[in-house]
Amino acid sequence: VKKLRELILELAVRGKLVPQDPNDEPASELVKRIAEMKEQLVVDKKIKKPKKLPEITDEEAPFELPSNWSCVRFGDLTSRLGSGSTPRGGKNAYVSTGIPFLRSQNVWNEGLRLDDIAYIPGETHEKMDNTKVYPGDVLLNITGASLGRSTIFPSEIPEANVSQHVTIIRLIEPLMARFVHLGILSPMIQSLVWGRQVGMAIEGLSKKVLENFEFPIPPLKEQHRIVAKVDELMALCDQLENQT
Repeated sequence: VKKLRELILELAVRGKLVPQDPNDEPASELVKRIAEMKEQLVVDKKIKKPKKLPEITDEEAPFELPSNWSCVRFGDLTSRLGSGSTPRGGKNAYVSTGIPFLRSQNVWNEGLRLDDIAYIPGETHEKMDNTKVYPGDVLLNITGASLGRSTIFPSEIPEANVSQHVTIIRLIEPLMARFVHLGILSPMIQSLVWGRQVGMAIEGLSKKVLENFEFPIPPLKEQHRIVAKVDELMALCDQLENQT
């Protein structure tokens, strides 16, 4: 069943899970719109002007994409891409109630696990303004044995903060979150995560490495169809697992 789940995700990011619809707006238009939105965020001083990422060469493209897909650098899709931080005082800063402080043990592919969650005071959270997490942000573990685990921060929790072992991926187009999340979990992106990590003693994935990932992007409507099909097939995998 594990192999079956991997195959579903691999087919999803290669454009082989649902048929393409020639009437869909091509992904190139979506990518152009995202670039314009990012430019506007810079003009409005909501984000700093990012460094231009290199164009993807034909050799770097992971595979032959369907004609209406695009392949882009991961950093070009985001308004925020970077890890959290440690509150001043480390574990001594934790309190019994307050703002959730998410660590790598809380981030799982199927969602947040809150049984071993730490809290920080509201004033500490305000001081750590740069590492606040909001609903719709994609979270990715970037160090240790849980490297590559990822989830979408849920709307039931208004906001949280994250440790330095977790990266916040805030997409410029929030409607892409579900597809980006399943893309991260696919064998293709997981092999980039594990293959391009840095650090000898402890596995780690730097912002610079992550923003240069080559990421396949379908048209937005097709993304929604892919996500729906993946949900349907994963539910069947769950049934199979329960029966065995």
